[in-house]
Amino acid sequence: MKVKSVFADVKTALFCLTANALIMSSILPISNIYAQDVANSFPMYRYNLQRTGRVPFAGPSNDNLKWSISSSGEIWSSPVVDSDGVIYVGSTDGNLLSITPKGKVLWAFKTANEIFSAPAIGTDGIVYFGSADGRIYAINPDGKLKWKFQTGGAIHSSPAIDDKGTVYISSYDGKLYAIAANGKLLWSYKTGASIMTSSPSIGKDNTIYIGSWDMHLHALKADGSAKWNFETENKIDASPAVGEGTVYITDINGKLYAINLDGTLKWRFDLGGRTHSSPAIDRDETIYVGTQEGNLYAITKDGALKWKFKTEKSITASPTVDANGVIYIGSWDGK
Repeated sequence: MKVKSVFADVKTALFCLTANALIMSSILPISNIYAQDVANSFPMYRYNLQRTGRVPFAGPSNDNLKWSISSSGEIWSSPVVDSDGVIYVGSTDGNLLSITPKGKVLWAFKTANEIFSAPAIGTDGIVYFGSADGRIYAINPDGKLKWKFQTGGAIHSSPAIDDKGTVYISSYDGKLYAIAANGKLLWSYKTGASIMTSSPSIGKDNTIYIGSWDMHLHALKADGSAKWNFETENKIDASPAVGEGTVYITDINGKLYAINLDGTLKWRFDLGGRTHSSPAIDRDETIYVGTQEGNLYAITKDGALKWKFKTEKSITASPTVDANGVIYIGSWDGK
């Protein structure tokens, strides 16, 4: 087992940017951004559309600090990184920041409310993100607004962008929105309650998955019609992770579900504590997830406990796995 717990100090979570990518960020709010040497892009939350949290490059070999910058607000947003190494991150002061690989702020785009979630970068370099003002924004690489779209509630989730440039994002109004690359609404899908922090994932067959406080994981076709929904025991804050023939999701009551692609239950594992952590999936389909009791779990693809790693305080972050199988996770113990 190779686990790295990365923090700057007791109060401040360390954003570990490696290979032009964020390897891990905690839900702990911070006002500083820290960087290490980097080499590859990290275009969206959980790295890919399947939200596996698995990256194809190695993480940092040491914890040497390269640079840091400060924001006037707290930073709950996970940074993303484009192919040129430019970093984008949101702040609760309402600004989306663009930062060079050397730590210089290129520009700040101001929204009308706080930004809590990670942006996503399209293949054309457009940066998409949501704000608590209820809008999703499309920003050109030079910081100029391309378009904005108003939803019916605050946005605390991160966008997914498919190969056609369609942007998918959820809102507190309980809807998942599909927005064309030109900013026009294609469709919206209404769940039975608010969607708080669950971000949509997209399977290789183009099925779209989203969790809701209505205690269901929803699977949608590309046209926005329902494919199936799976009832969980409690509300869902986590983002679904799509593996090989299986979708993994947690509910806030600490249940990890493995669901077949037809919507039937494969297995369920009791994590023994509340969780807001999204699952990560390793190459051998081992699933990693953290709990508020401070445990990081490794679960086999068959639903058996592989191992458990104990930290001193809650884990609300989602783990990330690098190409060498090293797992990165943050804990409220400040380590």
